[in-house]
Amino acid sequence: MSAVRRPNTTPSPSSPAPGSAEPRSPEPQVRPGAVYPLRAMGQDEMFSGAFSVIRRNRRAVLGLPLLAGVLNFATAILLMLLFPSQQFMRMLLDPAAFDDPEMAWAVMGDGAMWLVLMLTGFIGNLVLALSVGLLAIPALRAAYGLPTTLGQTIRLRAGTLGWLALHCVVLGLLLAVAGVIVLVLSALLIGVTFFIAAVVVLPGLFLLLCWVSAAFMFGPMVIVVERRNAFSALARSFSLNRGLWWRHIGAVALVYLIGTIALLIASLPAGIVAGFGTELGWQAPQGQESWISILLLAVGNLYDAVLAALMVALAGTVIAVMYLNARFRQEALDAVLLDAAADVDDPATLIPGSPEHLGAHFSAAGSGRPE
Repeated sequence: MSAVRRPNTTPSPSSPAPGSAEPRSPEPQVRPGAVYPLRAMGQDEMFSGAFSVIRRNRRAVLGLPLLAGVLNFATAILLMLLFPSQQFMRMLLDPAAFDDPEMAWAVMGDGAMWLVLMLTGFIGNLVLALSVGLLAIPALRAAYGLPTTLGQTIRLRAGTLGWLALHCVVLGLLLAVAGVIVLVLSALLIGVTFFIAAVVVLPGLFLLLCWVSAAFMFGPMVIVVERRNAFSALARSFSLNRGLWWRHIGAVALVYLIGTIALLIASLPAGIVAGFGTELGWQAPQGQESWISILLLAVGNLYDAVLAALMVALAGTVIAVMYLNARFRQEALDAVLLDAAADVDDPATLIPGSPEHLGAHFSAAGSGRPE
């Protein structure tokens, strides 16, 4: 006769003892290289690593730019209420208004409309730029395989948002002035040579765009991760490209290519919906066409917000992984991170490669703390 096995009543380490309170959620485990390799990466590894970060931290990586898009939409509505423009609203809600030259000229000369457009564009681009900088947090925490929530992404570096906003404004103004000068000179050159120079100028402009993007794209990451100010971040971003210019320019060109193709594909359903909505507005009963136009406008803005969130999430995560890879190649940060993995005391607030993290590691190593 076989012995009857008695049930095990001893509480396991992962379950609470009888009568005790529910256990706290366990601390996340430090797993170096679980998401992407902690070593110098090639182009394909950087992009695959960025996609892995997005897949493992969807709420933070996609939620942050989506939240920025919602804030942009709310800001646009608020500005339209604060600075109402009848001509602008008529142009938005009535597609036939575009056929009226007098209405078109009235819109072009409407100061309230231009004020709303400039403020909306400025605030929208600023919020998206802030979200790109904060995406460094989930990307760098993924170096240790640590999950990151949307709240953590905002909370861990909330104190750097002021410097980050100033950096984005200064950089935006500098690039806007330089961009206008370059475009005017390029247009004059193309006009003087009867479009012959376009064969050289247009590819040159794209190469210049990729170079400028590569030169300054690490600035927001540097402010968030390394706590630098808005001005020293410009020089730091430039120095992180040392010896890696063509590698980074190629990666930026690939991001632009992917984004352009994605936008072209995404514009197809948007165009179909817009055409269907316009036709529906024409056939709607008297008095209901404005509501259909408003609904179509809201759906279009929501679609744009989701699309912008996807593009910003991809670009920001790729730049964050490129930033870390540049430090791997220039500073041997990969070896330091592997060595510091045993010194992590609070994974919930850790940002690998930050001054706090490296300072604690070197302090522990200097004091002879056992690992």
